Amino acid sequence: MAILRMMQPAFTSGELSPALWARVDVDKYRSGLKVAKNIFIHPHGGASNRSGLEFIGRTRGSGFAILLPFIFDAETDQTYNLEFSHLKMRVYRAGSPVLETAKAITGISVAANGVVTSAAHGFANGDEVFLSGVAGMSELNNRNFIIRNVTANTYQLEDLLGVALSTLGMPAYAGGGTARRVYEIASPYTADELRRVVFAQENDVMYLTHQAHPPMKLSRLGDANWLFSPLTFVPQIAKPTGVTGNAVFKRKGGATANVSYRITSVSASGAESAPSATVTVNVQYENEDGRRIRLTWNAATGASLYRVYRTDSGDGLLAETPVLEAEFGQTENSGSGKQPPASSAAGAPPVPTGVTGAIVYGKEMKYVVAAISDETGEESLPSEPATLRNDMVYRGNRNALFWTATPGAGSYVVYRLDNGRYGYVGKTETTSFTDENITPDLASGPQEGYNPFDSAGNYPACVNFYEQRLAMGGTANVPAGLWLGQSANYENFGAASPVKASDAITLRIRSKEKNQIRAISESRGMAVFTTANEFNVAGSGEEIMTPTNMVVKKQSNRGSSWLQPIAVGDVMLFALARGGVIRDYSYEFSNDNFTGQDLTIMSRHLFEGRQVVSWAFAQSPYSIVWVVLDNGQCVSLTYMREHEVWAWTRHETDGQFEAVNVVAEGDEDAVYFVIRRTVDGKSQRYIERMHSRLFAVSEDAFFVDSGLSYEGTPTKTMRGLHHMEGKTLVALADGNVVRDLVVTNGTVTLPIAASKVHVGLPYEAELRTLDVDLGNVGELGTVQARNKAIANITLRVEKTRGIWAGPAEDALVELKQREFENWSEAIRLATGDVELTPTADWTKGGTMIIKQFDPLPMTVLAIMPDLRVAA
Repeated sequence: MAILRMMQPAFTSGELSPALWARVDVDKYRSGLKVAKNIFIHPHGGASNRSGLEFIGRTRGSGFAILLPFIFDAETDQTYNLEFSHLKMRVYRAGSPVLETAKAITGISVAANGVVTSAAHGFANGDEVFLSGVAGMSELNNRNFIIRNVTANTYQLEDLLGVALSTLGMPAYAGGGTARRVYEIASPYTADELRRVVFAQENDVMYLTHQAHPPMKLSRLGDANWLFSPLTFVPQIAKPTGVTGNAVFKRKGGATANVSYRITSVSASGAESAPSATVTVNVQYENEDGRRIRLTWNAATGASLYRVYRTDSGDGLLAETPVLEAEFGQTENSGSGKQPPASSAAGAPPVPTGVTGAIVYGKEMKYVVAAISDETGEESLPSEPATLRNDMVYRGNRNALFWTATPGAGSYVVYRLDNGRYGYVGKTETTSFTDENITPDLASGPQEGYNPFDSAGNYPACVNFYEQRLAMGGTANVPAGLWLGQSANYENFGAASPVKASDAITLRIRSKEKNQIRAISESRGMAVFTTANEFNVAGSGEEIMTPTNMVVKKQSNRGSSWLQPIAVGDVMLFALARGGVIRDYSYEFSNDNFTGQDLTIMSRHLFEGRQVVSWAFAQSPYSIVWVVLDNGQCVSLTYMREHEVWAWTRHETDGQFEAVNVVAEGDEDAVYFVIRRTVDGKSQRYIERMHSRLFAVSEDAFFVDSGLSYEGTPTKTMRGLHHMEGKTLVALADGNVVRDLVVTNGTVTLPIAASKVHVGLPYEAELRTLDVDLGNVGELGTVQARNKAIANITLRVEKTRGIWAGPAEDALVELKQREFENWSEAIRLATGDVELTPTADWTKGGTMIIKQFDPLPMTVLAIMPDLRVAA
């Protein structure tokens, strides 16, 4: 019976499905695990227990909440977590809620429900406040309370578990102290809607969409000053007002004559009335100068058109018109010879009345003016039209326009109506412009405002940016509709006629079935994820997309869930509409197509019957995607596509994970969770942050959940644990493990005073290998299903302490590490090879179990067991 040594040098396949436990022929088997609980896999192959979760605060009223990242500038730590709960939003920065201005406390009574005195505090019942600086009743400090029973100058407090604050037994109030309200604002979204709120951020502004609400804009004006506002979808710069002008023209002299006109009305059947009274106009006809004869009259009931006759000569009928006016040039007085009837025909309309005639100069010329923003270059909507009369065919005639200055305008463009369309005639930096018969450029016209999201049923489901445009898609009325704002003018969805390259874009993605757009992402083109397909929308070739240059190509037929895709480097990850499957999605040059692979295929057991409800990517330091499932479990994916690394592990805590978010903080991406826990018999939702795992000594290791830390003068009493009332906690006190600490009145007592303490809920990390496979061993052949015993285990570890290992749960042995440390000194962390001799136990699989029960670090780089294999 030989002793064989094997080695598993990496764990980059993560926890594999039981369906794969026989697939020793698959490469990933050699780096896979049976169980990977509360650990994560390093991209280079090692496995570490996850860091603990710091208690940050309770969600508003312990109600359901999600967290959204708002990252203005990570370099200056201007990064935020936005807590969205039922119709409210709160703000967190650097792991703390943003608070309002402090209100001074001047008294606190000693009573079963103490009364706080604070002049003109301005609080309302239900507000959450943070107390600090209170002398005497110091145990109230650094705690959050709910305001109750307010008066103008007093209020009472309730703790976050709903218990009225009793100050009986506390020292008397000795002065000082402040209360600061947790900053929050009203939000349009109910708790049931939060999962489908989609956002896209640009600098200090976040755009949010949901099919049940008009698109909204959230603006950061300060840490404690945020504003929701509806989008108007019009240019940010106002259109010019007060547009007027003067027509400048020259009159010529010459021979004149009196010309007489009469009007008749004609019914739809052709019955014509008798002519109207005669109107006579004196016309200079010798030298044309642009003057015109203008005739007007009153409407005749039942008339469908009117006939204009010249009656001072034999010219007769000049024109027919359906309107109540007619114009003729100086020499346009020759008719057909037809004369008006002497009397009205049967059924004819009444004779027209109110006939007037006058000489006017030129034709009507309409102008509009648009302002150009000096800051953004955006063009406003056109002004109201200004009408002048002129005929600029004649030399020296011109139109002078004037208007009121528009705030923020750096210049103005002027358009003139020509053949029913406005065309560009010029640009000016002043508030005046002169048109000297400039030919309008009808290829460049003013824009028309357009709001595609103006009513219920027309609100978009998703939003993102693409090629400097704001893109929205997927309304209830047009599920496959896609709208992009003007280039660089995000909120302007207007377009000119004919369209310009920078105008807004509207399109509908056609497919054989109803296809709801659920997500938009920017990649090599605009990736559009729908219920049944994935599309790429872009300009043709390498050109940018414009209203007249867009190509829609279907890429695959997977179908996406409502969960928004996340970007990992140059790859996108998205969750399928059904089956709990996550795929990557990236451009493949050889196929000129977007393609990807199923990232859950090797760990399907973690996702069977489940849906992903929340996820976020933490790039630094370990390249991990944190995923929350609809059953309250959390799984993590170490993903590094360029090295073909994707490894799933699972995470558990005393509660259920409900949401996750990642924001940059310092040199790391901080991971935040919303977790529902049962505390003192009540359901509570807490926001907790995964602690940094960068440490040098065990005293700094943080491996407890919903935990708090203390550093200062040595003490036995740990306060501020009211959120864990009644729970049994564990602590790491000056690097030493202290167990079985029960929270009473928010306090636990250590057996020995310590100056650095981390205290919170315990959790267990476990790494369990797959059945040993050594290939074919001599005459034995495969070792699968043969009895095996582990004679010795060598572990290659890094910064590790306090682990247990063995072949079975009841055969674990502890790694004894204390060597040269003093009695009161914390055991040092081990790096290198360590050996354990487990209890002898014959098994078929040869599985090895490594566990960490204590709040201490564990990193396993390789497992090297010595095996006895039965013949």
